[in-house]
Amino acid sequence: MSRKLSWGAAVALVAVTASITVSLTYVYAMKSFNSKVADINERQAMYTKLSEIDQKTRQVYIGSVNEKELNDGICAGYAAGLGNAQAKYLSAEKYKAYLNSSSEKSVGVGIKTVQDKDGNMEVIEVTPGSPAEKSGIKKGDTVVSVDDKEVIRLTYGDALNKLDGVAGSTIKLGILRQENTEQKAEAKASLLSITVTRAEYAEQTLTSSMINGNVAYLKIAAFTDSNAEQFNNLLAARIKEGASGIVIDLRSNSGGSIRGMAEMLDTLLPAGNTVSYKDKTGKVTVQYTSGPNTVNLPISVIVNRNTFGAAEIFAADIKDYKRGLLVGEKTAGLGTKDEVKPLSDGSAIILPVANYLTLNGEIFTGKGIDVDIQKELTSEQEALLVRNQLKAEQDPQLQAAVSALIRQGVNVEKAPGTESSPASSKAAAN
Repeated sequence: MSRKLSWGAAVALVAVTASITVSLTYVYAMKSFNSKVADINERQAMYTKLSEIDQKTRQVYIGSVNEKELNDGICAGYAAGLGNAQAKYLSAEKYKAYLNSSSEKSVGVGIKTVQDKDGNMEVIEVTPGSPAEKSGIKKGDTVVSVDDKEVIRLTYGDALNKLDGVAGSTIKLGILRQENTEQKAEAKASLLSITVTRAEYAEQTLTSSMINGNVAYLKIAAFTDSNAEQFNNLLAARIKEGASGIVIDLRSNSGGSIRGMAEMLDTLLPAGNTVSYKDKTGKVTVQYTSGPNTVNLPISVIVNRNTFGAAEIFAADIKDYKRGLLVGEKTAGLGTKDEVKPLSDGSAIILPVANYLTLNGEIFTGKGIDVDIQKELTSEQEALLVRNQLKAEQDPQLQAAVSALIRQGVNVEKAPGTESSPASSKAAAN
C-alpha cells in the first residue's frame, strides 16, 4: 500500500536536504581553504628560512658572495628539491646554449667514456669530426684531469658534465696515453695536456650490419629528429641483401627524440596509436600514430636496464602490437614527457609534465618494460659491450635475439658473427 507524503513532511525533508548540502559544501570549502592556508604558510616559512640563511651568511661569512651564482644555485636547489632527476634548472647562459644547439647536434668535446677501476675517464669512443678528434684525443686514452683538477677529486659525474659547454669555450684535459710497444716489458704511459675548444658535432647514433648470415642488425644509441630516414635506408639495404629477420639493439639507448622514434615505428607497425601520454589532470593525449604500410619481417628487440625513455616506448609498442619479442633485461622505467619553461630573466626550468603510456594505457615510469626472454650478460661481457668489443657470436643477448627470430619462423643461416659493411642504399623501406 502506497502512502502519500504530507506537505509539511515534504517541506521538512527539503529543508533537511538543503541543510546537509550547505553543510557538506561548507566542510568542503573549509577543507579547501585550510589546505590553501597551510600551503601559503608552508611557503612563507620556506621564504622566511631562506631569508634567515641569507642574513646570517652575510653577517659572518668570510668569503665573497657572487649574487648571480647565488641566485642560480638557489634555483638549481629548488629543482633538485623536487626529487625528480628530470627536473633541472638552466641558467640564462645554459638556456641560451640549449636554444642555439640543434636537435641533431651536441655541443662539447665529443667523446664517450666509462669510469675505470681508478675512478678516471676511459675514452671508449671519439666521435668522428668532433673537437676531441681534431685535438688528437684517441680511443683508449684516459682522462685523469679536467682544467687541472683531478677527475677522482671532482668525481666522475662532475667531470663528465664539464665536457659539455658553450661553443667556443675551451677545456684543458690531462690525458694518460699508453705507448705502443712491441717489447714484452710492461708498456709505458705518457701524460699529455690537450686543450679542446668545444663546438657542435654530430653524434653517430645508428649503425647496421648483417649477422648470422641473413639477419639485419641495427643498433640505435639514441633517437634524433632525422635518423628515421637513415634507419629506413639501412633497413631497406639489408632487406635487399636478403635479410629474413630484424634485430634492433636498444641496449643503453639514452632515449632522445620522441618524434624520430615514432617515425621509425611507423615503418615497423600497422596502423594505430604509437605514442600517448597522461598529464597531471588525467587527460590522455595521443601524440603519434602509425600508417598502414609496414615491413613484414619478424623482429627481435634487445633492451637492458639502461634503456631509457623513447627507447622504452619503442620496445613496448613492438611487444604490445605483437610485432616481435623483447630480449635481455627489464628497461630503466623512465617515461616522462619533459617541457622547458622559460623564466623572465632568460633562464629556464625543465619539468616533467606528463607520463608516457604503453599501448594498454599503463604508466611505465618507475616500473620499466618487461622482456619476453630474460637474458643477462656477465660483468666481463658488459665491460666488452660498452667498449664495442663484444663479438656477435660471443654476445648471449644478441644470440638470444637471433634465436627469438627462429621462434618466429626465420630460417637463420649457419654463419654466426659474419658481418658486412653498412650499406648506403637510398631505397625506402616498404
